[in-house]
Amino acid sequence: MMKIAVSSDNHLDVNRVPVNTALDLQAEWLSRRSVDYYLFAGDLFNDYLKTRDYFARLQARVPQTKIYYILGNHDLLNHVTADQAEHAADPHYLHNRAVDLPGSDWRLIGNNGWYDYSFSFYYQQLAAVEAWKKVYWLDGSIDQHETDQARMERVLQQTRVLLDQAQRDHKRVLFLTHFVPCQHLLAPKPAGIKTARMERFYQMINAMLGSNRLGRLLESYPNVKTVFYGHVHGVHPPLTRNGLTYFNQAVGVHKKRHDEWQTPTFAAQWERTVRVIEL
Repeated sequence: MMKIAVSSDNHLDVNRVPVNTALDLQAEWLSRRSVDYYLFAGDLFNDYLKTRDYFARLQARVPQTKIYYILGNHDLLNHVTADQAEHAADPHYLHNRAVDLPGSDWRLIGNNGWYDYSFSFYYQQLAAVEAWKKVYWLDGSIDQHETDQARMERVLQQTRVLLDQAQRDHKRVLFLTHFVPCQHLLAPKPAGIKTARMERFYQMINAMLGSNRLGRLLESYPNVKTVFYGHVHGVHPPLTRNGLTYFNQAVGVHKKRHDEWQTPTFAAQWERTVRVIEL
């Protein structure tokens, strides 16, 4: 039996958590729980190099636990090119990769994911969303030489190739991604959205949350059993559709004016949200 732990959206810099404090907490917890695999679904720092180096340090602290991570939009903000995000030579980086879990018929597949505006009323108004993104959304500074739709199409192509191979190999699949793969996973629209301007901002933000096409693709493969994702914070209960269960693993952000935690400390919030499954 294997024990797998999954977390996402720790945002150590935004949450002002010292690196060594987080390392001590997570290394001790993983060791004490005898976790075989620790999976991270993106958004550790606003800096790719810090994210990469953190997992190298954590792996050195817990050699008995195999660590894999993907990148979220925050990790992509600094010190990483579009090419590096696709092809980074890091053994812990799971984007567009598949790893078989020994002694079982389970395969772990990862993809950073992206978005195509399909969660928004502005799905077909590409120019309007792109213009809004450049002004208001932090992803506008990410190194990217293609449209969001082209990037999402590449995600789908990469995922389809790996899922086809898993099906041929008779493998059950655990899928790790950052962005939301299904609109049904979003929280209900806040009651406070009452003006046209607020509605526009709400719809524009939704455009950058994920893609319904990824969920439809995943649900079309009966061997895909579990999906872990992040990106959206707060409490998002697991959802099962067509035999596939989605789990949100985000820790979220703790600020004076915008507190998404359900506990008073990072340690308590991380332990509350980290999910452990046994295979």
